[in-house]
Amino acid sequence: MNVAEFLVKILEEANVEHIFGHPGEQILPFYLALDDSNIEHVLMRHEQGSIHAADGYARASAKFGVCVSTAGPGALNLTMGLATAFKDSIPMLVITGDNSISSKFKDRFQDIDIHSVFKSITFKSFNPVDGKSAVMNIVESIEILKNEPKGPVHINLPKNILLEDIGDFSLDKKAIYSPDFNYNQLDDAINEIKSAKKPLILAGAGIFWGNALDEFKRFVETNEIPFVHTYHTKSLIKGSKMDLGLVGIRGTKMANYAFNNADLLIILGSKLSERTLDTGGNFLDKNGLIDFKNSKTKCININIDKVPLFCDINIYGDVNFVLKDFNSLNKITNSIDDSWLDEIENHNDKFIIEGLNSETIPIKPQVAIKIILEFFKDNYIVNDAGAHTTWVNLLSEVYSNEKLIFSGAMAPMGYGLPASCGVSIALAKNNERIVLINGDGGFQMNIQELATVASKNLPILIVVLNNSQLGIIRQWQEQYYDNLRYNVDLENPDFISLANAYGIEGETVNSKKGLKLAINNLKLDKPYLLEILVDEENIPLS
Repeated sequence: MNVAEFLVKILEEANVEHIFGHPGEQILPFYLALDDSNIEHVLMRHEQGSIHAADGYARASAKFGVCVSTAGPGALNLTMGLATAFKDSIPMLVITGDNSISSKFKDRFQDIDIHSVFKSITFKSFNPVDGKSAVMNIVESIEILKNEPKGPVHINLPKNILLEDIGDFSLDKKAIYSPDFNYNQLDDAINEIKSAKKPLILAGAGIFWGNALDEFKRFVETNEIPFVHTYHTKSLIKGSKMDLGLVGIRGTKMANYAFNNADLLIILGSKLSERTLDTGGNFLDKNGLIDFKNSKTKCININIDKVPLFCDINIYGDVNFVLKDFNSLNKITNSIDDSWLDEIENHNDKFIIEGLNSETIPIKPQVAIKIILEFFKDNYIVNDAGAHTTWVNLLSEVYSNEKLIFSGAMAPMGYGLPASCGVSIALAKNNERIVLINGDGGFQMNIQELATVASKNLPILIVVLNNSQLGIIRQWQEQYYDNLRYNVDLENPDFISLANAYGIEGETVNSKKGLKLAINNLKLDKPYLLEILVDEENIPLS
């Protein structure tokens, strides 16, 4: 058995069902082994599309995604998607083929030091020099992704190593990898929760990746502690009166008030980015850096990542394990002020978005998105990057779409279309209809993945909001650069004819009436492109 065959065997044992990729010369031994497996390879039309698809797959399934590319240009095309997954802590196995070691760094065709390029945008990058170390690295990669799903793991495999025969190689998985979690401060955390008068939970994406949703619900409901959420954890408990909404930049007034006035913050699986902590309170210093030391609020922080552990009580470990320990005691809280929830509710001043009742033609983008979210409130919404991203995030708070998938910390244009492919494939067994919302600029950055949508007959409603401009850049130019308007107006193709060329049906609308009629007439079993001509509109910048 060679390394490539061993790799596929390990992936099968890890219950990997789909791999997103694009073949090339140096990775062909892996493809040969994959041909004899039960794992389905999804052919994307560009490597960036492959990694965004694996990212969307992971976010929708709560499993790690897998993508593969060849050496040189194939591997380098992964960097944007890899950085996106790294910034959002998306667990993913990224496999790159490479030139044989004997030819490395001699200025051979397509030679590049892939490992050095990837080290800064992965949780861990492996660069084995022989077959046995490659197999050990592969196994360790899987164990990391299963036990500490906090970002992408990369393994670079030269062609000669993929072909190396390792015979009946065996190893002890436990000896290769074991996280050094530390739960020594669990009792301290429990005592703080018992004595808190105004506790608040900050719910991060670690609840999702740690499969801790059931324990989280039980903890919230048993102890009646209100919670706020980050961009990636909307509607963890649908309809819960304890859900105060998004915290931080563009957070609800109620959520930000509670965050700034709680006497104890219980932080569950959050990276604590500046977007989360920018609540108008005292958690950022004058340089915009995180600072809890000068706050009167105590905090308990639970995370499998050591980087954000800088609170009064820090538990380096699994959120699910900690919540199970909390829940084993049933109700912990016994000192909460009876007026705490009423105090928070007094600040329930919902953000008002202007123009939602507009009847203009062309339709305003926020009006179009409002209609889409109302019609598809039970569907997964995949969001690209652009002006529409702000409208979707603001309006999803109003229309409670708990299945919103988008890139938060990197936000690359071109994410949406390939990511929606991954989401659709991940949820195919559930017969989910996926709604993708693009701007006309971002849509064209990975537009080649229409071929993937068509070839797999993925039931994705592809919405393109077309205002023939790069809206946010135009707004910034006008507001902050003396009304400059430079290289932001687009000469777009006929999107419907382009979709038709791939075998995808579509239509163009420009009014509320036309949009509602189009949605009502949709067939939900195949891809469809809905182009919406929208008016020029500025987004709220604060």
